[in-house]
Amino acid sequence: MASKSEQLLIVVSILEGRHFPKSPRLSLLVQASFDGEQLATDPVDHREQPQFSTELAWELDRRTLHQHRLQRTPIKLQCFAVDPVRQSSECVGYIVLDLRSVQEIKQEPRWYPLLSSKYTKRRPALLLSVSLENDTKPSEPSPDRFKAKKAPPRQGSPALAELPEKLDSVLVPDQGFHQIGPADRCTDMFVLSVTVAFATKLEQLIPSTTKLSSDFFFYYSLLGNDITSEPFHNLLSPDFEPERASVRIRSSKQVLQTFLAQQPSLQIHLCCGNRSLGSTSVSIAALSAASVDLESKAATVEGAFVLQPPKLVKQTLTALPSDLQPTVGVSVTLRREEVTIQVLSPEDSNLCLLLIFIGKVLLCLWVFFKVKFICSLISHQRLKGLYRATC
Repeated sequence: MASKSEQLLIVVSILEGRHFPKSPRLSLLVQASFDGEQLATDPVDHREQPQFSTELAWELDRRTLHQHRLQRTPIKLQCFAVDPVRQSSECVGYIVLDLRSVQEIKQEPRWYPLLSSKYTKRRPALLLSVSLENDTKPSEPSPDRFKAKKAPPRQGSPALAELPEKLDSVLVPDQGFHQIGPADRCTDMFVLSVTVAFATKLEQLIPSTTKLSSDFFFYYSLLGNDITSEPFHNLLSPDFEPERASVRIRSSKQVLQTFLAQQPSLQIHLCCGNRSLGSTSVSIAALSAASVDLESKAATVEGAFVLQPPKLVKQTLTALPSDLQPTVGVSVTLRREEVTIQVLSPEDSNLCLLLIFIGKVLLCLWVFFKVKFICSLISHQRLKGLYRATC
């Protein structure tokens, strides 16, 4: 473990903004993301010069800092306009900070314009300063400084400090969802889906001396639910339709992200009977690190994952080049549940059919009398013309 002097804080000071339009019914907040940890300011008034006056900090040691600088890990700040009445938020712009330019000496704040800003009339900006500090202060943070585990709670979500160290999902059978977090405060609906889309080179998992039956399938467990795909019969050319399994989750965004970060990787097995021929791991925790606004987009982890044979079998197989390795295409998505269309009861359906029938009858009557009126008008004009001719 690193010594105390090796512990550092990356401190982002968010002081104020400028050139924002006035919007009395909305609030503004800034959410900062670094290495999968998200911190946020408290909401402030949505005015021309919003005052945030907040410091956000992440704790790390010098060795980890060096690795992040080599990997060019960014610090991303997203500015959100929050509607407390509709309980919705919209990203109005973002800023990306380069960790390589952050120094241990105090730097003067500077203005950073918002990128991809929704407000195009005048380009909004935030007054920021970023610095490195030795973590020599007491372990209890001051009211205006937060470490990653003490981030201020988002509106409508329980503070992470109030939650148990290990979050669990509780199935509510009569409602058809899993509850994660306090039921009285975590009330947003989400859908977690896993799709097994394709598979290639599966024959590489089987030693030439092994004889198997012809029924193969994929198996995994999703929040305690055992999922198996439809069986297929040919490893050389696996022919199956992409299959998606979904579970509904009732939680809040912040609590759900914390829950997902605690989850082990999803283990997907290629099976024959009760035997696993190979498996791969797909990270569920990566969904929590995705900086996606779930109000409008889905967080997704997808790709072609290499299937590894069991250890005993692997010893008998020769190493394969990357283009011959057995793979399975998997997509894991997390999204907000869409509002479903209400299904009419049989009585309502009959009433609708009756109203449609009456409408069609009235339309036919209107067309009939319209045609009759035009015909009578034409006959009258002809009689009038004959009368003039005879005179």
